[in-house]
This record gives sequence, structure tokens and C-alpha cells, in this order.
Amino acid sequence: MKKQYLVSLAVIMVLLLGGCFSFDDMLDGTWSGVLNDYYGNHNVVLVVNSNNTGWISFDNDPYNVDIVSRRANRSFVGEYGWYDSYWIERTIQAELINYGTLRIKIYDNFGDLISDGFLYK
Repeated sequence: MKKQYLVSLAVIMVLLLGGCFSFDDMLDGTWSGVLNDYYGNHNVVLVVNSNNTGWISFDNDPYNVDIVSRRANRSFVGEYGWYDSYWIERTIQAELINYGTLRIKIYDNFGDLISDGFLYK
């Protein structure tokens, strides 16, 4: 009887403590920082949503981002682009360094690295 009571108590404690932890992807949310490229420094805001969409803004110039590959709580690859007499596309590789730091690399149409830096939550 005492053993059954302890097992029941343990199950209840696990269920109660389970509500204290978040199982959301740590990549989701708003990330910001300054990135450097050959055009200069840019204030960057990156928003990642749980439905594999989001947007990135360079000096308040926003673009929609489609996340094409994702490893929960680790990394993702996303794409954004715009039309300027032809389609220009950029690829973002992002890797979570720790809870508050995201390293991103941005590549151009040809796969050349054009920007590399860190964003913070």
C-alpha cells in the first residue's frame, strides 16, 4: 500500500513538473543584431515562426523567409528573395550557438558567402 502511494505521488509530481518546462523550439522568436557585408553594416531583425515561415529585415527593409530545412533547437536553412528585373534569391543558414545567440550566414544566388554574423534574442 505504501509503495502504491509513493508511485502515485511520483506520477503526479512528474505531471505537475512537466507543465513547468517548455518544449517549444528555441529557434522560434525574434533575433536582432548587426551584420556586415560588402555594402556596410546593417541592423538586422529575423523573426522565425513555428510554421516554418518568418521574415528578415535589413535596416527596416523586410523580406519574407521560407524555412526549407529545420532541425529543432539546432539549425535551419531558409530562403528569401525579391524581383529586380530578374529573381534574386538569398539563402540563410542559421545555427543556434546557445539559448540567446544565433549564428547566421547568408549566401547569394551563386552560393558565395556574402554575410556572416550573430543575432541575439
